[in-house]
Amino acid sequence: MPESAPRFALPEFTRSLRTFASPEALASDDHARLFGPLLAARTSAERVQGVDARLAAFDATRLRGELQRALEEIARAREPRSDPDRRALAASLDDAAAVARSALDAVAAAAAAVRAATSDAARAAAWPAWTSAVGALFEGTDRILRALLDGRPRSGGAPRAPVANVVALAVLALALAAPLAAPLAAQRVTLRVSAVRPESLLARGFDVVGAERGSALIVADARDRARLAQFGWSGSEVRSLRAAVLPGAATIPKPYRDYDDSTRGIRVWIDSIARANPTKVSVDTLGLSYEKRPMLAVKIGPKGDSPARPNVMFVSTYHAREWAATEMAERLITYLVTTSDARVDSLLQTRDIWIVPVANPDGYEYTFTGDRLWRKTRSPQAGGAVGVDMNRNHHGDWGLDSIGSSTDPNSEIYRGPSAASEIETRNIEAFHAAHPPVVAMTYHTYAGLIMWAPGDIYGAVPADLPAYQTVAGTNAHSAVIDHLPGSTRTFYSPSESWTLYTTNGDYSDYTALTFGAISFTEELSSGYGIQGYYGFEFPADTAQLRQLFDDNLPFALDLIESARDPSTYFSPTTGHRPSAVQLESMSPEVRVTVPAALATSATLTAGSPLSFHLDSTGGAKWFRRLVASAGPRPTQLRLTLGGASQNFSVLGYGGAEATDTGWTLTGFKRDTTSSWAGKFSWHIGLSAAANELRSPVYAIPAGIDTVTVMFWTHYDGSGFDEIPDGRVRISTDGGQTYNPLARVQGFAPAWYPVRATVGGVAGKKLVVSFASDLLSWWVDEVAVVAHGAVQVAPTSAARALQPSENPVKRSVVWFQWPWGTDVGDLHAYDMTGRLLWKATVTDGGPVKWDLAAAGLPNGVYVVIARSGGKTQRLKLFVTRDGR
Repeated sequence: MPESAPRFALPEFTRSLRTFASPEALASDDHARLFGPLLAARTSAERVQGVDARLAAFDATRLRGELQRALEEIARAREPRSDPDRRALAASLDDAAAVARSALDAVAAAAAAVRAATSDAARAAAWPAWTSAVGALFEGTDRILRALLDGRPRSGGAPRAPVANVVALAVLALALAAPLAAPLAAQRVTLRVSAVRPESLLARGFDVVGAERGSALIVADARDRARLAQFGWSGSEVRSLRAAVLPGAATIPKPYRDYDDSTRGIRVWIDSIARANPTKVSVDTLGLSYEKRPMLAVKIGPKGDSPARPNVMFVSTYHAREWAATEMAERLITYLVTTSDARVDSLLQTRDIWIVPVANPDGYEYTFTGDRLWRKTRSPQAGGAVGVDMNRNHHGDWGLDSIGSSTDPNSEIYRGPSAASEIETRNIEAFHAAHPPVVAMTYHTYAGLIMWAPGDIYGAVPADLPAYQTVAGTNAHSAVIDHLPGSTRTFYSPSESWTLYTTNGDYSDYTALTFGAISFTEELSSGYGIQGYYGFEFPADTAQLRQLFDDNLPFALDLIESARDPSTYFSPTTGHRPSAVQLESMSPEVRVTVPAALATSATLTAGSPLSFHLDSTGGAKWFRRLVASAGPRPTQLRLTLGGASQNFSVLGYGGAEATDTGWTLTGFKRDTTSSWAGKFSWHIGLSAAANELRSPVYAIPAGIDTVTVMFWTHYDGSGFDEIPDGRVRISTDGGQTYNPLARVQGFAPAWYPVRATVGGVAGKKLVVSFASDLLSWWVDEVAVVAHGAVQVAPTSAARALQPSENPVKRSVVWFQWPWGTDVGDLHAYDMTGRLLWKATVTDGGPVKWDLAAAGLPNGVYVVIARSGGKTQRLKLFVTRDGR
């Protein structure tokens, strides 16, 4: 049933509340503490597809935990010094929350009744009881807020102003009264806040920039320190490896450049590289910033625009303090201008490549003269505040909620009074309208992430996911390997940007929704090196900046190359190509992505024809998602598309239900409070002990080539860390040995689907294994589905044998097989003719050669591909550092 169906509508839960919209409530911090999770759930429920997804948005277990955390934070904030008074207040708050907790029980029961219904009519009949229970939850929460404002839940006697709050307010008043002309005192610093979840700090408007075990990192000024005290929290300053220059200093640490310096600033550097390369480089002005600085875009390649050349956009440094992002843009410009090889020359002639080194020139300059950790623009705002977060100011999904952006002008994620209120944002949007991008990238620091739209709703997955994962890879095989010494990451994690935190009004969502662009946000570096944390202050070290660029260059080149057609592109870095058909889920709903041009003519059959709706989440220019209800756990699916058919056969399901036998649980337990389908899911908490969820053995028929493993999941990790994570492995020998299949990490409080495909399994004995490394992880509705060979773009003629890079600077090189699905082999020889490596190709490649595992030195090698009577060869140059 489509989400717009009247029988499954969401009523307005807040209209009748007594306290919710009162001025005294809106002015209270307790309003955000108590209602923030409920409003976020309501927003998610409105935006997601399907009844089950709406139920999941109001997951009772998660909301019960949020309510408990809110009550604990209120007690700490009001009674920070007296343990007996705090305990008494907490007990009184528990009494006030009785109605809300009872409503949560009703929400869980009503949701289970809706899920248990076996027809749309039965679900519609159960739906009002669920919405009534959610309404009662809002009412119960409103009662808690009213009791707090009335002063009733207090430890003894008449209402009184807690001493901690009075002191905090006095500190805040002093902070507000401090003169702006005190540059060192006004400097923002990074604080480590212990025993507070990053999500709690984000919900209260703090600038959360990292997470460590048991603590969160925030960038804070004097106002933020005072606000921390109001909540009963405190932070210790983190001393970073400063790449900074103190305000007023005479020199800027090379190789960094400020914007205005007349000898080596950004503007001068751009002019100089354009003058030195007049046939390759041209410069355009997007417009002037608020402080009248020219916003510059560098074009690499032929002058002028051509409809035959797709537009590629790179935009750096939305946030002023992120100097290494500008350095990445400068180095990419230099590389494209100075490198002459067949691939780069071809890209420059067939793409319009635009690079904006600094999107926020006023804020960027201010980080060299006023405050190293300044983030926003420099325009005056209401109440004496300064600046807007440009990456919350774009059209598209601007102002969707006050979690992914803020209405507070003092907040670091202030979205501005209206969409594109900032002149810098308007200039960027006008430039993009004149040069509509096919692919786009915005560089930020830091976290070691490759993120894409949508970023505004937890659990939302773009219909263009096959194109995104082709270029960026997955957590099992990322496009970016982190080689920086001392980094806390080994690779950049590719995922929807909400796995870090939700955002709205950001660049990636704007370009995806407006132009259908395959649009990425990359958070460069983990923020840690050999000497510890540096955060935004990436060391002013040429060798490390070069390594940062080298790590990210293959991804950038693939992105440029993919602009010709993201729906069929083969990435030599990840070894991926989009499948024309990608099955994401069989149950409780069928979800399959198909080429956008063919979507409306598709048919789905699961025993009988299925009706479906088209999902265009995240832009959906290249692919569309077919979403249908096929009843409980269909065993067969047939997709007809463009005159061809694809058959899918389910080998087995698993989801913790009583009928799901044969699964082995070590550490995992059946969870009765949160499920995506049926009544139960599997869950493991925060445990360092050995654990595993293991499937039965599936005997793959001899005629089956390919299997896709899919499951629904949510988890409580951190987007800032590589660990905790959850890992999925696959065995094709009955459980004797395993290979990595998929990996999840980050923060995902809403259910969403994960899938991974493996080929060459005919006649094998397959086992799937799930294991957690400190991740609180829920897994449900696992399906193991057999189908034909992974579909790829047709290849009517042979391509050239193509390595992922040449010369090779990485530990692994991938080869694109030149003859489609024809079988054959690859051999590699040294210059004496000695055979070093061989591989058989049966499914069209790509083919991986692990140079590090082979222990090969730098040098020249000959690679030969053979298929039938056809032969291709190439010389491979290996120039790895340290070899």
